Amino acid sequence: MLAPEMNKKLTETDTGTPGGTLMRRYWQPVALSDELSGNRPVVPVRIFGEDLVLFRDGEGTLGLIDRHCPHRQADLCYGRLEANGLRCPFHGWLFDAEGTCLDQPGELPENNRVRHFGQAAYPCVERNGMIFGYLGP
Repeated sequence: MLAPEMNKKLTETDTGTPGGTLMRRYWQPVALSDELSGNRPVVPVRIFGEDLVLFRDGEGTLGLIDRHCPHRQADLCYGRLEANGLRCPFHGWLFDAEGTCLDQPGELPENNRVRHFGQAAYPCVERNGMIFGYLGP
């Protein structure tokens, strides 16, 4: 029987743990392709202690980004899908599949705050009916 410390070291996969560091170096299945079909292709994903949102924008691009908007922490799973990304349901910030903030309604154009905000984003691919994400370095 393993000691509790060794068991914890081998089985925990949250951020900063040895198991999490190892597993992040491999492509991980995050959803079935069928989960992104239908009227609303947005799926919450929890992997390695991170809350993410997986979506397919209007152009068919897959995105895997942090689930909470950096502005007021609104849940992007309730966001509105647009041609080039996912719009926050609270204040309308628009994020593309790479996590770049494309639009901040209500901000003056000369403010340029939009370039200072972004989301953690991870590459993802679709193969054989599954979607895989890479959360590594």
